[in-house]
Amino acid sequence: MAPSDRSPKPAAPRIIPMRTPVRPEQDGHTLRGTLGRVAAEVARSVHGLPTVTITLDVPDAHAADAAPEAVAAPLRRLLEVACAAVVAPAARRECPPVREVVVTTVDTGTALEIEVADSAADVSRQEAAVAELQPLVARAGWTLSAAPCPDGGLAVTLRIPRRRSRSLAA
Repeated sequence: MAPSDRSPKPAAPRIIPMRTPVRPEQDGHTLRGTLGRVAAEVARSVHGLPTVTITLDVPDAHAADAAPEAVAAPLRRLLEVACAAVVAPAARRECPPVREVVVTTVDTGTALEIEVADSAADVSRQEAAVAELQPLVARAGWTLSAAPCPDGGLAVTLRIPRRRSRSLAA
């Protein structure tokens, strides 16, 4: 057996739901279900890289005023880039890298905000992805913003405005 054949296989990325999991048929078309599917697809695509933890903190009640696949497309790209960025070697670190991506949602009443935050040392990949996705997001009437995380990394927020009801008062 060649020496390279004996090297340990890298672990697959982990997805940690912050809520109690439900059966797929119950979660088929919810925002949480859509984000879970996207995270699972991204986790499978980065198999073979060092372990990345993807944490989903998405309440059951949160819903986007958009088709699930329309939401999934930009989030898939953001997750792919964030996962690749957290496993990239850093020039110099004083402690071992935390390879984590966290997806959270916030319902502001006027919009649903979906944030993808990572712990990457170099945020240039994520900044490039934000620039790449801006036209797609703008066509949908959404916004995409990025802000540095306090402990390193970047938090990218996709903001999907609520549709206003046009009902007439009696």
